[in-house]
Amino acid sequence: MNATEKDQHLLHEMESKRLELKYFAQYHGFSHPATVKLSQELDELFNLYHQLNQK
Repeated sequence: MNATEKDQHLLHEMESKRLELKYFAQYHGFSHPATVKLSQELDELFNLYHQLNQK
C-alpha cells in the first residue's frame, strides 16, 4: 500500500469513526463512557494522520 492509499484508508477510517461517534452521542449523550471512548479513538486517528502528513 503506497502513501496515498494509506492516507485514503486513514481518512475513510476517520470519517467512519466520526459518524459512529455522532450517532452514538445523539442517543447516549456526550458524557457516556462509550462516547468518550469513541472520541478518544477518533483523536488517535487524527493524531496518526497528522504524524504521517507532517512535511
